[in-house]
Amino acid sequence: MEDRLALSALDWWEEAGVDTAVDDLPRDWLAVPALSPAITPIHPQAASPARVTPPVAAIEPVSPAALPDDLAAFRHFLLTDPSVPGPPQARIDAIGDPASGAMLILDMPEQGDRAAGRLLSGDVGQLFDRMLGAMSLSRETAYLAPLSPARSASGRLTPESITTLATLMRHHIALARPKRLLLLGDAPTRALIGLGCIEARGRTHEVSGPAGSIPAIASFHPRLLIQTPDRKKAAWADLQLFMAL
Repeated sequence: MEDRLALSALDWWEEAGVDTAVDDLPRDWLAVPALSPAITPIHPQAASPARVTPPVAAIEPVSPAALPDDLAAFRHFLLTDPSVPGPPQARIDAIGDPASGAMLILDMPEQGDRAAGRLLSGDVGQLFDRMLGAMSLSRETAYLAPLSPARSASGRLTPESITTLATLMRHHIALARPKRLLLLGDAPTRALIGLGCIEARGRTHEVSGPAGSIPAIASFHPRLLIQTPDRKKAAWADLQLFMAL
């Protein structure tokens, strides 16, 4: 396990353009910036009638009080309940160890994930595993959850669905009780801190919930890093912030 993590870390560092050794001396560049105030999520603008689709119209508001208060029961709810956006047969469960304290949140499953039976399969998953290894983590020692358990037909989440999914994810976070959050991509970043990923990067945010505030770092989804490899160096800076939490 340790050898595999070390190789993953080396692969990721090479891809991210790291060209200096890391020693045991204090490193100011890893210092965590002062926490920014908790940010109220932006209320999405209502879609015009011409753009409303049947799936959006079918979304019903979710009351946190009606949600299961046990993590295992809530994960089953996410996979089966009709109030959750997306068809149940297309949903994929969270993976990893909720007790690890490190929770990573992405937007939705990849196209091949349902057939593979796990989140982040294929090339995107391989890059994700190298990113985890660079942080001395693995799929078994972190907790990975999708904002949307199902992949949408368009590969994007509507503002209406994000509103419902944000409520569900805040409840998920409250039950999992992580010590730190890594938000991968624009949708989870907007859902939980009200900013786009690019705007939110480079500093620590707080995600508030029933269990209290949790420090969060926003970074690029590995899917985007495959499409735009020049962003990997910036993503490595984000991972360093996350490790320093």
